[in-house]
Amino acid sequence: MQMAATAAIECTIRAEPDNKSLRLAAVARSATAVSGRYDFLIIKRSETGSSKNVQSGTFILQGGREQVLTTVALDRSAIGHYRAELALQSDHERFTCTSP
Repeated sequence: MQMAATAAIECTIRAEPDNKSLRLAAVARSATAVSGRYDFLIIKRSETGSSKNVQSGTFILQGGREQVLTTVALDRSAIGHYRAELALQSDHERFTCTSP
């Protein structure tokens, strides 16, 4: 997991495996209130097949609070066989983080 950060916005992608799936959560946090758009791209290639998932939307972050923007569930075979990118676009800057 890689984190991209500036004084205003941080983003991260949390990978949460369980017995049946791998859940990826797109998370953002800001030191101050900020709004913008996000794009969450996940590509998986494993023995059970390939998939590409793209989700996008708007966000409004309150200062000092973490927010889950969206989540995606993949089958367990995705562990070690996926690439995810979360891109945040505010009025003035763009932030990107990836996993793994």
